[in-house]
Amino acid sequence: MTNLLFPTDFSNHTTTALNWVRLFAHKTNAIITLLHVYQPMIPDTTLPTVGDPGLGVMASQEIEDISRQQLGKLATQLQAEGLSVEVEWRIGSVDDGILDSAHERSADLIVMGRSELNTFFDRLAGSAVSSVTDDAQCPVLIVPTTPEGKSVRPVQVHTIAYAMQAQTTQAQVTLQTESLVKAFDAELLVLTEDQLKDAHVDLIVMQLYPQSGFLDSLLHPNHTSALIEKSEVPVLVYHEKK
Repeated sequence: MTNLLFPTDFSNHTTTALNWVRLFAHKTNAIITLLHVYQPMIPDTTLPTVGDPGLGVMASQEIEDISRQQLGKLATQLQAEGLSVEVEWRIGSVDDGILDSAHERSADLIVMGRSELNTFFDRLAGSAVSSVTDDAQCPVLIVPTTPEGKSVRPVQVHTIAYAMQAQTTQAQVTLQTESLVKAFDAELLVLTEDQLKDAHVDLIVMQLYPQSGFLDSLLHPNHTSALIEKSEVPVLVYHEKK
């Protein structure tokens, strides 16, 4: 693992996920790429204009400047901690920007925070997490946080649970966990879905399988979305090679 991609909007749930980025970077000596994707508001030209329309342009530029400053400040902070950091600022769709950056940089891991989906903006962020998890070509780590932006569980990896599914082979389990177990000197448990509910672990690892149709969804239901939305434990999602 040499390149960690950390998309941030500087909100509480991404700040909490940053602690997991620190942990993985320290353990693997990976380079951290801090990414902010600025998605500008598109004005509705069918509505009447009140006041100076140029004020909206000025406000948008100010938001852009602030986000660039925050990104640079965060990079400086992490570099002072002895971590290798690069920064990237993009404009456009959040999920597309994350996926494009991950592809262009050949990211080994994307780390994203996930809060409880209570408000419109929370649901928007949650949608980006789900889209990136579904479409990324590299593994994605989803970190749950409380509504106040605190970690649900301690930032540590002593015990890893692999979520065994009907399609999973032992070779996949080994491939996807061997380096993690070694890096964190962790214990590995291979568990079924039912066993996961009562397991006391620090990290869940699972494979995302694409579904080919309705019958496939019945025979092999995709539990990734449920884990992303409900798990109090960070979930590391792998994808089948395309």
